[in-house]
Amino acid sequence: MLGWLKSLFSTTPRVLVSIPVADTFPNKEELDARNAVTDSLDAKGFGKFVGAGGGFNQMDFEYEVADTEVAKQQIAAAMAEHLPGKQYDVKVE
Repeated sequence: MLGWLKSLFSTTPRVLVSIPVADTFPNKEELDARNAVTDSLDAKGFGKFVGAGGGFNQMDFEYEVADTEVAKQQIAAAMAEHLPGKQYDVKVE
């Protein structure tokens, strides 16, 4: 089964992180910073990367994780390192 299709039916908790951007779509610098956050999380074995995107004045990324509370702490640390002071929202699904 395709990985993305399989992830649609997963019962593993997910975290979705949304980050506001200045324009309708994120620019290269914003995307580079978001990618630095996800690279940092991947390097720590954070969880299973589901996807990332951008548009409608935001950019986002999503992971399947074992522990959502630990995930929120790790996201906060990665955001502070790579996007210090940037506002973001974490949703648990």
